[in-house]
Amino acid sequence: MNLTALTSPQLRRLGLVGDAVALWSRASRQRRAWRPHEARCHEVVRQSVSGLQSRRTVLVLGSGLIRDVPLAFLTAQFERVVLLDAVHLLPARRKAGRAGAEPVVADLTGAAAWLAGEADGRSDPLSAWRKDPSLDLVISANVLSQLPMAIERWLERRPRKAAHLPADLPRLVTRWHLADLARLHSRVCLLTDVAYRVLGRAGSIVEQETLIGDECLPPPENSWDWQLAPFGEIGRGEAHIHRVHGYSKFRPS
Repeated sequence: MNLTALTSPQLRRLGLVGDAVALWSRASRQRRAWRPHEARCHEVVRQSVSGLQSRRTVLVLGSGLIRDVPLAFLTAQFERVVLLDAVHLLPARRKAGRAGAEPVVADLTGAAAWLAGEADGRSDPLSAWRKDPSLDLVISANVLSQLPMAIERWLERRPRKAAHLPADLPRLVTRWHLADLARLHSRVCLLTDVAYRVLGRAGSIVEQETLIGDECLPPPENSWDWQLAPFGEIGRGEAHIHRVHGYSKFRPS
């Protein structure tokens, strides 16, 4: 599946194809456990479409395995559905093709070329879309907390190169994505996990932490727990639960 992935050389070097394959494998194993989370995501997306005066183009950021958005609903509601992500695996491309959606490779961090030494700084990954008058809805689909991860790994593996980059680059990546959403002229739907906790068999909290650094989001319209890794997925005696916020009409606080 690695060889058939639709991506770019820069993004492949960041290890994002391996990440996508690992996510696909876990999603396959935990299909039942993830179903309630996916249903809640779909409902928020449907709420975001309600009341739109025009339904020409919808942009899905971080489309991934196309599980977090109701693809058939979107293709029925919009003239054009565009799926933006760093990696499009073959199963996702087949699903998109059957529905008539368009997978497009995009570096949503805006930093891949910078890390590769091919740019002097961050680029705006949504610059072309800001000029598109047909863009009526943008959905950020559980990608906010994921964007800094590959950047952080890259910095850890290359300390000499990291010394010439902002020390807080992973945190900035999270902030940049929120700023990118705030500058859009269209309606924005934001789905994001914001924190996680690890439970022991007795139900006690073994570990907990934020997933979006010190970024402050508005109170969510919807919030729920996602059993990302039930007992046995990562460790026999622990379960990983993520807290998810859903905003059908997101506006930064």
